[in-house]
Amino acid sequence: MSRRVIFFLLGAVLWGIPLLAQEGDPGTKSAKPRPPRVPDGPFVPKRDMIQRERGQFWAGPQDEGRFIQIMTLALVPREQLEKQLQAWPMYGKLSEEQRLRLMERIDEFWMKSSKEALGVAQEFQFDVRPENEQAFVRAYWMEKIATEKAIREELSPLRKRLEGEARSRLETKFKNGVKP
Repeated sequence: MSRRVIFFLLGAVLWGIPLLAQEGDPGTKSAKPRPPRVPDGPFVPKRDMIQRERGQFWAGPQDEGRFIQIMTLALVPREQLEKQLQAWPMYGKLSEEQRLRLMERIDEFWMKSSKEALGVAQEFQFDVRPENEQAFVRAYWMEKIATEKAIREELSPLRKRLEGEARSRLETKFKNGVKP
């Protein structure tokens, strides 16, 4: 008799535990507050970003200089950043919370880029002291941006030529309905 009672109670507990775990309103989410959404403009990749304009052969991001834009904004000294942001039309439309979040994100980006630049300084054994860290980080990234711009300008004709060749190869294969 006692074994039956024990098995009955054990079965009831095991059967009831999943029911207890399902209690609660399934439509409610956690009450964790989320930071306000900051409209990123062209700075952050979005869904459906890979697009192709008419006459453009390759599909891809329209703005290839996004990294340069972000880094240029992050390199502005903090005392001049507010003035730089005032020139951005979307900045005037942001709420105060969104402006604070944008400044936080710029600071986070600055910290990541500083860490990377100082890692390079350490790897190449540059003499970077705490008093000139910010100057080194700005100089490092300005050189990097200048290099990226020069590479893009120099490779632009090569890119256009290679795109044209690829386009002609694809046209010969697929233009008249010929399939390989």
